[in-house]
Amino acid sequence: MSLASLAQQLCEPHLTMHAGRIGKAQALLTELREHISHGTHEGGGNGTKQRILVNAQALDLLNTITTEARTAYTDRYGQPAPTLETCINTIGKGDHPPDWQHYFEQQYQRFITSIEATMRPKKLRRLDNIVCPSCQQATFGNERETCLYLDCYTGPDRELRHPSEWTVTCQACQATWAHKDMKWLIVALAQ
Repeated sequence: MSLASLAQQLCEPHLTMHAGRIGKAQALLTELREHISHGTHEGGGNGTKQRILVNAQALDLLNTITTEARTAYTDRYGQPAPTLETCINTIGKGDHPPDWQHYFEQQYQRFITSIEATMRPKKLRRLDNIVCPSCQQATFGNERETCLYLDCYTGPDRELRHPSEWTVTCQACQATWAHKDMKWLIVALAQ
């Protein structure tokens, strides 16, 4: 994807494919800003104050993107950086030497991937009561959380992937298994 297209996805409404249909999507940075604030919440007790709930992970991501984009703008042009969107659009529409072009394309693709992962996290299937072959646990921690999770969905519509593309991860010991290493899972599910 071109640098201009990546910049457009970040800063401007753009066309996207969703559920087999082409539709208009808002700018990813706009979506991220909306995701930061979940609205208001009435305070407890006698007070009439309202509290604003904030998604700290989304706020940290926006701050990181802002810092990286403004630093890259200053490094490339030798001028103080304007607003985030102005930096991204100016870089996206500009001509750059090949090394800068490659750097910006990678940076913008990383921004897009991070925003998508924050706003639309992967849906993982819990594998309750199945013992991890590595750490020999089915649950872990004080909350007795499930150890094993199956990553078997793809895309924004969360369609089921082919079993050869599935992976299993243990949250307790961080072990990961791919298709060829998952014979133990087939046996465990059959019991």
